[in-house]
Amino acid sequence: MKRELTLEEIKKISLDILIDVASFCEQNEITYYLACGTLLGAIRHKGYIPWDDDIDIMMPRPDYNKFLNLYKSTKYELLMPSEGRYYYAKVYDTNTIKVEPMIDYKKYDYLGIDIDIFPLDGIVNDKNEIERIHNKSKKLETLLRLSNQPIFYRKNPIKCINRIIPRMIGSKNLVKMIEKNAQTYSYEDSDYVIRVRNTPNGFTGALKKEVYNSPIKKEFEGHDFYVPRDYDKWLNTFYGDYMKLPPIEKQKAHHNSKCYYR
Repeated sequence: MKRELTLEEIKKISLDILIDVASFCEQNEITYYLACGTLLGAIRHKGYIPWDDDIDIMMPRPDYNKFLNLYKSTKYELLMPSEGRYYYAKVYDTNTIKVEPMIDYKKYDYLGIDIDIFPLDGIVNDKNEIERIHNKSKKLETLLRLSNQPIFYRKNPIKCINRIIPRMIGSKNLVKMIEKNAQTYSYEDSDYVIRVRNTPNGFTGALKKEVYNSPIKKEFEGHDFYVPRDYDKWLNTFYGDYMKLPPIEKQKAHHNSKCYYR
């Protein structure tokens, strides 16, 4: 591997991927929205959160499926969930290498710098049902993560044994189970939508469809991208007082991967 990329280089490459994906979506009438820290960064900083370097977007399930079927690029590659590494899609740069500590590179090839693409699914407005679906997703995601870690990632024998059963189930089968759970309810027939995933702060993401309908554009690093129309509702639900900066000790990236030129 060649030299390690700087934070600013990683941000530039990630932004270029986003520009490509957004352009493709708009040309093919595929709905997308900036998500998570990327959405927060667009509203609070008009770009990246200064100490962050990743990009997340989300799509309604029908648009997500359309994107997976149609996306082509001369510069980037699409990683499908069906490949078993992640339960969501990624678009990545093939001229770089991203090394993540908890991926078994005897099992998988290296990816490059990427952006994450998550589906939005339908849900009923029932707290118990939402929690049931999220709890099931949490368990399945944990198994998927364990199935893709090196057996001896940590030398604790019990932790090594814990990776055997998920590997026996198979990462591709686990992704299928996660997808089936997430699509318990039809997106088209639901008044509420959700991004089913294991979130550390317990946010379920169940919001009325009207929060997302008729998306608008907001600036991110000098370019305009779509965000949910009621982005204030989304960000308040997820982050609370989102315009307030976190304490200095929390102003740091949560990723520990390293990126290199090939």
